[in-house]
Amino acid sequence: MTDRLAIDGGTPVRTAPWPAWPRSGAAERRALTEVLESGRWGLGGGAVPELEARFAALHGAPYAVACCNGTMALQTALVAAGVQPGDEVITSPYSFVATAHAIRSLGAVPVFVDVESGTHNLDPARIEDAITERTTAVLPVHIGGRPADMDRVNEIAARRGLRVIEDAAQAWLASWRGRPVGTLGDAGAFSFQSSKNLTAGEGGMVLTDDEALHRRAWSWHDCGRDPRGSPHDHAAAGLNLRMTEFQAALLLAGLERLPAEQAIRRQAMDALAKGLAEIDGLRTPDRDERITAHGCHIFMVRLDGSVLVANRRKDRDKGWVIAALRAEGIPAHPGYTTPLERALPVCERLCRTTIWIKHQVLLAGAAQMQDVVNAFGKVLTPQ
Repeated sequence: MTDRLAIDGGTPVRTAPWPAWPRSGAAERRALTEVLESGRWGLGGGAVPELEARFAALHGAPYAVACCNGTMALQTALVAAGVQPGDEVITSPYSFVATAHAIRSLGAVPVFVDVESGTHNLDPARIEDAITERTTAVLPVHIGGRPADMDRVNEIAARRGLRVIEDAAQAWLASWRGRPVGTLGDAGAFSFQSSKNLTAGEGGMVLTDDEALHRRAWSWHDCGRDPRGSPHDHAAAGLNLRMTEFQAALLLAGLERLPAEQAIRRQAMDALAKGLAEIDGLRTPDRDERITAHGCHIFMVRLDGSVLVANRRKDRDKGWVIAALRAEGIPAHPGYTTPLERALPVCERLCRTTIWIKHQVLLAGAAQMQDVVNAFGKVLTPQ
């Protein structure tokens, strides 16, 4: 018999708090004050161009377009890649709904194919069967910060004449074979929403190495203007999706900390993967040596239902496990509980069995992950 569970009145594994998010300090206050006092809060300021240049350089891309949020960054990338109303875009059902909304907002059709059980990412083996004469693009999602299999995605896309737009909303500084995600397809879109590892409350970014695609993206996000022309020359259709100077100021401050924070998260994620792999009833993510850096937004662990059955209590499903972990002081999260498309069996199973540990927990550092491991072990041991 193990220690009594905290959910049943026992002593929690952890009572110490986890790191707060978002972080802010003198750098953010200084950056915001500079924008405030500059009198240039939108057009004509220097923070947005500086952010575009620095974020692009950090990811090895020649071009960047800063947007008001991640959804619109994804929409902008799709427009710039030539996606039209009625086109089909193949993508993942295990994602935030914004992935589908960005496609649908253009009158295009998201076509969902199932995901890989051990990665939660789009299964490349299912892409070709979903291609029709209306398919124009593939949109892999680097879910939780884990790069999708870009070797196979790009090979299929090149052979079938499709564009590749990366949903890198959760994958800052992640890399595949040493190359940063967001630069592996025709364009990549990032998010800076309040839950993200780099945040200004909202914000987004499009990266590309294609000059023509960059011009189209810039024009779409700035009312149809030509980046090389007059401010009153609206040569094409477009929207006002610009980032403000205040958003950019916050992100420039956060960008200074991001590499060091990501290093802490990666060490913690490695410790968590190692510790949880030893617990009966859990399945940790598949290893892939081609992933040279994880974005470390979410660590995803899967429950093995057979162990829950062994506990001989009907209520011991994913919801109960999460409640029990939270009682032990671990802020476990249910993640996506409903696929963006039904009748995809792997995705449906993952929605029933996956538990998330978010990036702010990882920020506590590798040594603190032992509390997470101990809590999972305690909760999953038959009582």
